Amino acid sequence: MDEQGQDQEFQPSEATAMIGLACFAIAVVLAVLLPFATHVQPADKAWFLSPRNIPILGIAMIGLPGLVLSLRLLRGSADPPAMLGRAFSAFGDLLPAFGYTALFCLYMAAIPLLGFAISTLLFGQACLWASGLRGRRWMVWNLAFTVVIVVLLRGVMGLWFPHASIFTWLPGGIGNLIGPYL
Repeated sequence: MDEQGQDQEFQPSEATAMIGLACFAIAVVLAVLLPFATHVQPADKAWFLSPRNIPILGIAMIGLPGLVLSLRLLRGSADPPAMLGRAFSAFGDLLPAFGYTALFCLYMAAIPLLGFAISTLLFGQACLWASGLRGRRWMVWNLAFTVVIVVLLRGVMGLWFPHASIFTWLPGGIGNLIGPYL
């Protein structure tokens, strides 16, 4: 307890080192993707106007402290399984968030393949299932939500949905008829 009588959460050094290792790994992935995500520097501009400068600064601000923190894992321990348990305790409460993030990434990848409506329906159902809401009532609510979203975006706002790859397998008239709405 601190001076005001409140509990303070203590993170073991292994957990802090594991967070540092995760930050360093993310920085390495971002550094590898940097040439594909930014444009080359214009030849007639100064070096400090390069579109890669700010991302490099951000990657360095994530990666260098992450590297320093992750070096704590190299110290070793007399009990390696206990050390790994303490290290992975840093992510213990984040497991559901990682799961939902993975579902969202799958959803974004599925939109060009399955279309907006079908992907949204599947994503909503997967989120409901992951949160423990598995009844028929929730399936109906998910279907209703998807229909309302599609009607609002396509019908009311006039947004055009790109033609999904799955509709190329249908006969031409059917795929072209339902493709813009699904």
